[in-house]
Amino acid sequence: MKEIQLGTSKIYIPEIINGLTSETAKVNNAYKKVNPDVVAIQASEEELEGLKSVIEGEECDYFLSNYEEIYARRLASFGEVKVPPPCYETALKLCLDNETPIAAIDMGDIYYADVFCECISGWDLIRHSLRVKKMRRKRFRAKTPEEFVLEWDKEINKLKGFRHLEAKREEYMARELIRLAKEHERILSIIEMQRAEGVYKRIQKEIDTEISNE
Repeated sequence: MKEIQLGTSKIYIPEIINGLTSETAKVNNAYKKVNPDVVAIQASEEELEGLKSVIEGEECDYFLSNYEEIYARRLASFGEVKVPPPCYETALKLCLDNETPIAAIDMGDIYYADVFCECISGWDLIRHSLRVKKMRRKRFRAKTPEEFVLEWDKEINKLKGFRHLEAKREEYMARELIRLAKEHERILSIIEMQRAEGVYKRIQKEIDTEISNE
Protein backbone atom coordinates (compact mmCIF):
# COMPACT_ATOMS: atom_id res chain seq x y z
CA MET A 1 0.00 0.00 0.00
CA LYS A 2 1.42 3.35 -1.07
CA GLU A 3 1.60 6.13 1.53
CA ILE A 4 2.02 9.86 0.99
CA GLN A 5 2.66 12.40 3.75
CA LEU A 6 1.10 15.83 3.23
CA GLY A 7 1.89 18.01 6.22
CA THR A 8 0.15 16.37 9.17
CA SER A 9 -2.03 14.28 6.86
CA LYS A 10 -1.34 10.96 5.17
CA ILE A 11 -2.91 9.43 2.08
CA TYR A 12 -3.00 5.65 1.78
CA ILE A 13 -3.43 4.05 -1.66
CA PRO A 14 -3.82 0.27 -1.85
CA GLU A 15 -3.69 -0.95 -5.45
CA ILE A 16 -7.09 -2.49 -6.18
CA ILE A 17 -8.12 -4.74 -9.06
CA ASN A 18 -11.46 -3.47 -10.26
CA GLY A 19 -14.08 -6.21 -10.55
CA LEU A 20 -12.58 -9.12 -8.61
CA THR A 21 -14.63 -10.16 -5.57
CA SER A 22 -11.43 -11.30 -3.85
CA GLU A 23 -10.39 -7.62 -3.60
CA THR A 24 -12.94 -7.11 -0.81
CA ALA A 25 -10.42 -8.62 1.61
CA LYS A 26 -7.80 -6.09 0.52
CA VAL A 27 -10.22 -3.21 1.10
CA ASN A 28 -11.26 -4.57 4.50
CA ASN A 29 -7.65 -5.00 5.60
CA ALA A 30 -6.68 -1.53 4.40
CA TYR A 31 -9.61 0.02 6.24
CA LYS A 32 -8.69 -1.74 9.50
CA LYS A 33 -5.03 -0.74 9.17
CA VAL A 34 -5.65 2.90 8.30
CA ASN A 35 -8.77 3.60 10.40
CA PRO A 36 -9.47 6.49 8.00
CA ASP A 37 -11.10 9.83 8.67
CA VAL A 38 -12.45 9.69 5.12
CA VAL A 39 -12.51 7.15 2.29
CA ALA A 40 -12.03 8.38 -1.27
CA ILE A 41 -13.11 6.13 -4.12
CA GLN A 42 -12.47 6.27 -7.85
CA ALA A 43 -16.02 7.11 -8.80
CA SER A 44 -17.98 10.16 -9.89
CA GLU A 45 -20.67 11.67 -7.69
CA GLU A 46 -23.26 10.12 -10.00
CA GLU A 47 -21.65 6.70 -9.73
CA LEU A 48 -21.47 6.98 -5.95
CA GLU A 49 -25.18 7.77 -5.78
CA GLY A 50 -25.90 4.74 -7.96
CA LEU A 51 -23.77 2.58 -5.68
CA LYS A 52 -25.68 3.82 -2.64
CA SER A 53 -28.93 2.82 -4.35
CA VAL A 54 -27.60 -0.70 -4.87
CA ILE A 55 -26.60 -0.93 -1.20
CA GLU A 56 -30.11 0.15 -0.26
CA GLY A 57 -31.54 -2.74 -2.28
CA GLU A 58 -32.68 -0.95 -5.42
CA GLU A 59 -32.35 -2.80 -8.70
CA CYS A 60 -30.04 -1.05 -11.13
CA ASP A 61 -29.31 -1.95 -14.72
CA TYR A 62 -25.64 -1.84 -15.63
CA PHE A 63 -24.60 -1.32 -19.22
CA LEU A 64 -21.18 -2.70 -20.06
CA SER A 65 -19.37 -1.48 -23.15
CA ASN A 66 -17.75 -3.96 -25.52
CA TYR A 67 -14.40 -3.30 -23.89
CA GLU A 68 -15.81 -3.74 -20.38
CA GLU A 69 -17.36 -7.07 -21.37
CA ILE A 70 -14.05 -8.31 -22.75
CA TYR A 71 -12.20 -7.09 -19.65
CA ALA A 72 -14.65 -8.84 -17.32
CA ARG A 73 -14.48 -12.11 -19.26
CA ARG A 74 -10.67 -12.14 -19.32
CA LEU A 75 -10.38 -11.09 -15.67
CA ALA A 76 -12.76 -13.92 -14.69
CA SER A 77 -9.97 -16.40 -15.45
CA PHE A 78 -8.36 -15.18 -12.21
CA GLY A 79 -11.47 -15.30 -10.01
CA GLU A 80 -15.09 -14.26 -9.64
CA VAL A 81 -15.99 -10.92 -11.22
CA LYS A 82 -19.01 -8.82 -10.21
CA VAL A 83 -20.77 -5.58 -11.09
CA PRO A 84 -20.85 -3.13 -9.39
CA PRO A 85 -17.16 -3.47 -8.49
CA PRO A 86 -16.90 -5.25 -5.12
CA CYS A 87 -14.01 -3.01 -4.02
CA TYR A 88 -16.16 0.13 -4.14
CA GLU A 89 -19.23 -1.60 -2.75
CA THR A 90 -17.19 -2.89 0.20
CA ALA A 91 -15.69 0.56 0.81
CA LEU A 92 -19.14 2.13 0.90
CA LYS A 93 -20.51 -0.52 3.28
CA LEU A 94 -17.56 0.01 5.63
CA CYS A 95 -18.18 3.75 5.61
CA LEU A 96 -21.89 3.34 6.32
CA ASP A 97 -21.29 0.83 9.11
CA ASN A 98 -18.62 2.98 10.76
CA GLU A 99 -20.12 6.40 9.97
CA THR A 100 -17.01 7.34 7.98
CA PRO A 101 -17.37 10.04 5.32
CA ILE A 102 -16.92 8.84 1.74
CA ALA A 103 -15.85 11.02 -1.17
CA ALA A 104 -16.11 10.49 -4.93
CA ILE A 105 -12.86 11.74 -6.49
CA ASP A 106 -13.31 10.96 -10.19
CA MET A 107 -14.73 13.41 -12.73
CA GLY A 108 -18.45 14.06 -12.78
CA ASP A 109 -20.39 13.18 -15.92
CA ILE A 110 -20.56 16.69 -17.39
CA TYR A 111 -16.91 17.53 -16.75
CA TYR A 112 -15.81 14.11 -18.03
CA ALA A 113 -17.75 14.68 -21.24
CA ASP A 114 -15.96 18.00 -21.77
CA VAL A 115 -12.52 16.47 -21.13
CA PHE A 116 -13.37 13.51 -23.36
CA CYS A 117 -14.20 15.81 -26.26
CA GLU A 118 -10.98 17.75 -25.62
CA CYS A 119 -8.79 14.62 -25.68
CA ILE A 120 -10.50 12.23 -28.11
CA SER A 121 -10.73 13.01 -31.81
CA GLY A 122 -13.23 11.51 -34.22
CA TRP A 123 -10.42 9.43 -35.70
CA ASP A 124 -9.53 8.15 -32.22
CA LEU A 125 -13.13 6.99 -31.75
CA ILE A 126 -13.17 5.19 -35.09
CA ARG A 127 -9.87 3.42 -34.41
CA HIS A 128 -10.97 2.57 -30.87
CA SER A 129 -14.20 0.96 -32.11
CA LEU A 130 -12.37 -0.97 -34.82
CA ARG A 131 -10.01 -2.51 -32.25
CA VAL A 132 -12.79 -4.36 -30.40
CA LYS A 133 -12.46 -7.49 -32.54
CA LYS A 134 -8.71 -7.46 -32.08
CA MET A 135 -9.12 -7.28 -28.31
CA ARG A 136 -11.53 -10.22 -28.36
CA ARG A 137 -8.90 -12.34 -30.10
CA LYS A 138 -5.83 -11.04 -28.30
CA ARG A 139 -3.84 -13.45 -26.18
CA PHE A 140 -2.59 -11.87 -23.00
CA ARG A 141 0.66 -13.07 -21.46
CA ALA A 142 -0.34 -12.22 -17.89
CA LYS A 143 -0.07 -14.97 -15.28
CA THR A 144 -1.62 -12.98 -12.44
CA PRO A 145 -4.55 -10.55 -12.22
CA GLU A 146 -2.09 -7.74 -11.43
CA GLU A 147 -0.15 -8.42 -14.60
CA PHE A 148 -3.36 -8.67 -16.59
CA VAL A 149 -4.85 -5.30 -15.59
CA LEU A 150 -1.60 -3.51 -16.41
CA GLU A 151 -1.26 -5.31 -19.74
CA TRP A 152 -4.91 -4.56 -20.50
CA ASP A 153 -4.52 -0.88 -19.65
CA LYS A 154 -1.46 -0.55 -21.86
CA GLU A 155 -3.29 -2.18 -24.75
CA ILE A 156 -6.51 -0.15 -24.66
CA ASN A 157 -4.61 3.11 -24.20
CA LYS A 158 -2.34 2.68 -27.20
CA LEU A 159 -4.15 5.56 -28.86
CA LYS A 160 -2.66 8.89 -27.78
CA GLY A 161 -6.03 10.52 -27.14
CA PHE A 162 -7.10 7.85 -24.66
CA ARG A 163 -3.74 8.00 -22.86
CA HIS A 164 -4.22 11.74 -22.56
CA LEU A 165 -7.73 11.23 -21.15
CA GLU A 166 -6.48 8.84 -18.46
CA ALA A 167 -3.71 11.28 -17.57
CA LYS A 168 -6.33 13.99 -17.09
CA ARG A 169 -8.29 11.69 -14.78
CA GLU A 170 -5.18 10.99 -12.72
CA GLU A 171 -4.50 14.72 -12.41
CA TYR A 172 -8.08 15.32 -11.31
CA MET A 173 -8.04 12.57 -8.68
CA ALA A 174 -4.68 13.73 -7.37
CA ARG A 175 -6.03 17.24 -6.86
CA GLU A 176 -9.09 15.89 -5.08
CA LEU A 177 -6.93 13.84 -2.71
CA ILE A 178 -4.74 16.86 -1.97
CA ARG A 179 -7.90 18.83 -1.19
CA LEU A 180 -9.11 16.10 1.18
CA ALA A 181 -5.72 16.07 2.90
CA LYS A 182 -6.30 19.68 3.91
CA GLU A 183 -9.44 18.61 5.78
CA HIS A 184 -8.59 15.12 7.10
CA GLU A 185 -5.53 13.47 8.63
CA ARG A 186 -5.99 9.90 7.38
CA ILE A 187 -7.33 9.37 3.87
CA LEU A 188 -7.86 5.90 2.44
CA SER A 189 -8.13 6.06 -1.34
CA ILE A 190 -9.61 3.12 -3.25
CA ILE A 191 -8.22 3.48 -6.77
CA GLU A 192 -7.88 0.81 -9.44
CA MET A 193 -4.36 -0.46 -9.95
CA GLN A 194 -4.11 1.00 -13.46
CA ARG A 195 -4.45 4.56 -12.16
CA ALA A 196 -2.93 4.26 -8.68
CA GLU A 197 0.70 4.75 -9.73
CA GLY A 198 -0.14 7.78 -11.86
CA VAL A 199 -2.16 9.41 -9.07
CA TYR A 200 0.63 8.73 -6.57
CA LYS A 201 3.27 10.29 -8.83
CA ARG A 202 1.15 13.37 -9.50
CA ILE A 203 0.61 13.99 -5.80
CA GLN A 204 4.33 13.52 -5.17
CA LYS A 205 5.09 15.99 -7.98
CA GLU A 206 2.84 18.58 -6.31
CA ILE A 207 4.69 18.07 -3.03
CA ASP A 208 8.09 18.42 -4.71
CA THR A 209 6.93 21.59 -6.49
CA GLU A 210 5.75 23.16 -3.21
CA ILE A 211 9.04 22.30 -1.52
CA SER A 212 11.09 23.81 -4.36
CA ASN A 213 9.02 27.00 -4.22
CA GLU A 214 9.57 27.52 -0.49
